[in-house]
Amino acid sequence: MSENRDLARSLLAAARRRAHHFTKNRQKDRSQQSSSATHNDGKASGYQDPQLFTESLADLVSQRGWQERIKESDIFLRWEELVGAEIATHVQPMSFSDGLLTVSAASTAWATQLRLINREVISALATGGFVVSELVIKGPTAPSWRKGGWSVRGGRGPRDTYG
Repeated sequence: MSENRDLARSLLAAARRRAHHFTKNRQKDRSQQSSSATHNDGKASGYQDPQLFTESLADLVSQRGWQERIKESDIFLRWEELVGAEIATHVQPMSFSDGLLTVSAASTAWATQLRLINREVISALATGGFVVSELVIKGPTAPSWRKGGWSVRGGRGPRDTYG
C-alpha cells in the first residue's frame, strides 16, 4: 500500500515539474515572439493579432469578390433617399442586376404613374451612382379564384358565386 502511495507521489511530482518547465518555456517563447514580431511602427503583425471588424469584413468582401453585389444592394437601402418619400411608400424595389431594376407597386394607379415618370426615376437613380438601363414595373397581382387541385381548365371563371 505504501508503495502505491510513493509511486503516486513520485508521478505527481514529475507531472508538476513538467508543467512548471512547460509554462516557463512558454513564457520565454511568447516574450521572444512578441519582441521579434513588431515592426518599426510598434504594431505587432500576425494573423492572430486583433484587427478592427470593419477591416476584417472588408478583407473578406474583397477576397470573395462581393464588391459589386454589395454596391447593387445599396439601392435597396437608399431607395427612399433616391426616389423620394412619396414614391418609396408605394413602390418597393424587388431585384437589381445587370442594370435591370424590377420594382413592385402597391396599386395599379402607382404602377401607371411610375410608368409615366420612368425616365425621371432612372435619372434620379443615376445621380445616386446607380446605372439603371431599364425599369420593370410590376403592379399588384389580380386575385385568383382557383382554389385547390380540382379546378376546370379553360372555364369561364366565377359567375354567380355570391348567392
